[in-house]
Amino acid sequence: MKAETHWETSPVFRWNLKDLDIKTKSVQKTLEPLLMQVTTLVNTQGTTSKKKKGKSKRAHVLVAAVEAATAHFIEKGKEIVRDSPEISDQMNEAIADVHKSGAAMSMHSREFAEDPCSSMKRSSMVKAARQLLSAVTRLLILADMVDVHLLFNSLEDVELELEKVRNASSNNELMDAFRRFSLSLNNLLDHTARRQQEMMDPRLQDDLAAARATLNRSTTMLLTTSKAYIRHPELSAARANRDYVLAQVCQAIDIIKNGAQGELSSRSTAPLERAGELESALDSFDAQVVIDPLHFNEAYSRALLEDQLESIISGSALMADSSSTRSDRRHRIIEECDALRSALQDLLQEYMDNMENKEPSESLNQALGHIHTKTRDLRRHLRKSVVDHVSD
Repeated sequence: MKAETHWETSPVFRWNLKDLDIKTKSVQKTLEPLLMQVTTLVNTQGTTSKKKKGKSKRAHVLVAAVEAATAHFIEKGKEIVRDSPEISDQMNEAIADVHKSGAAMSMHSREFAEDPCSSMKRSSMVKAARQLLSAVTRLLILADMVDVHLLFNSLEDVELELEKVRNASSNNELMDAFRRFSLSLNNLLDHTARRQQEMMDPRLQDDLAAARATLNRSTTMLLTTSKAYIRHPELSAARANRDYVLAQVCQAIDIIKNGAQGELSSRSTAPLERAGELESALDSFDAQVVIDPLHFNEAYSRALLEDQLESIISGSALMADSSSTRSDRRHRIIEECDALRSALQDLLQEYMDNMENKEPSESLNQALGHIHTKTRDLRRHLRKSVVDHVSD
């Protein structure tokens, strides 16, 4: 009778974590011990000596370790069902899958441990191992979604309180709504920071970091512009400024909502592409700030230029908050953005002071020169940030 092929002639078992869509470090870290045990078990070799082949004591030990690990995952799944009944149906299904695949793995691996030179028994165990790892991974991914659910609860609280800030009609009502909004926002930022550290994709980390930066940066602006709008609801500029900040906050919330689930935002472009877009935006801004004082329209020009600049600053924030941007570079980009924002306000004031002048004053020319200097400074630091990305 033809002898079975020995273990040595068979390919080594490998499991690629990319076979399943693992997006967080905790899922990977939790899975790794089981992966190591299964891989070691499957790669256990039988004896090649002329002595009588027999059982593998080491394999039996590894089988017991895999069984214990599987039981641990099942128990953790049951705990989640008790604590999070909203996902009980999906989790119970995942637990049943782990239980079934675990039982199959136990049976086939014990058969293999009795005869570690059998390629047929090893093949059956390899198939069972893949099914078990897939089932456990799905359970862990589902468990990870509990954290996402908690983050979504925080998001809903923020959206609810933000709507109250939007609809406030008096200063007292605004301050009360804003206090509650700030509390809910702090809770969301804490959840988002933890989720950011969990994500394996650096682009998702960048998205969440940029969204957090936008929310932190916009909080004071939201209160200031909302107060101005309540005081002067008849001024279209006051409403436009308030609505602009609200739009920034809502966009950041949407980015967190998508990023927490592993979905990249439409703004998650490659660093070089993003830098190119900022270069073009800065070119356009440099041209737009040059205005004939006699044709200066404050309502139109202010809204246009402030809009353009805030868009540039938001894009710069994405570069600054990238995980590849060095901390000193991040600090300089933020400083240059603040300086550019201040330079624009100085320039707008100069245009207002020169509206009746046929010739621009020296101070207006100086303000123009200063803002162009600031855009050059920002460009320089953004280019250095790109170098950081390429170097890493």
